[in-house]
Amino acid sequence: MPRRRDKRVDGRPGLVCDESGVVAIEFALVLPFILMFIFLITDFGRFFNYLNDANQIAADGARMAAVNTYPGSAALRSRGDTSELRSPSGGSHLPGGISVCIDFPAGTSKVGDPVRVKTTGTFKLVPILGGISVPLHGEATMRIERTPSYSAGC
Repeated sequence: MPRRRDKRVDGRPGLVCDESGVVAIEFALVLPFILMFIFLITDFGRFFNYLNDANQIAADGARMAAVNTYPGSAALRSRGDTSELRSPSGGSHLPGGISVCIDFPAGTSKVGDPVRVKTTGTFKLVPILGGISVPLHGEATMRIERTPSYSAGC
C-alpha cells in the first residue's frame, strides 16, 4: 500500500509536510543582503584603488616639482586610472573630482627645501543608496633639486 503524505510530523492526520518551496523563500529573504555585501566589496575595492591612485599622483607630482618639470594640477589629474579621477567634475563615486595642490612646507623654495603635493577628494560608497562620504587623500614630499619656476597653489 502506498504511503500517504497527509500526516504531520508527529504522525497524526493534519497538514501536509511538503517543504518543496521553502528554499526559494529563504533565498528570496537572503538575496538582498548578499547583493548588498557584493556591492560593498566592489566599492571598497574601488575606494582602495582610488586611494592608491591619489598617492601615486601626489608622488609623481612631487618628483616632477623637485626637478622643476611640474606640469600643473590638470596634467597630474590626467594620470588617474579612471575617468572619474581624470575629470575635474568627477563622477558618481567621486563627486567634485580630485584636487591637486602644491606647497612649500618650509616657506621657501630654495634648492634643498621640501616641496609637497597633496591630492584630496571625497569618495561616495554605494552612491545608489545615497552614499557614505569618505575622504580621499594622498600626499608626497620631496627635496627640491632645481630652483622651481612654478608657484604654490592648486
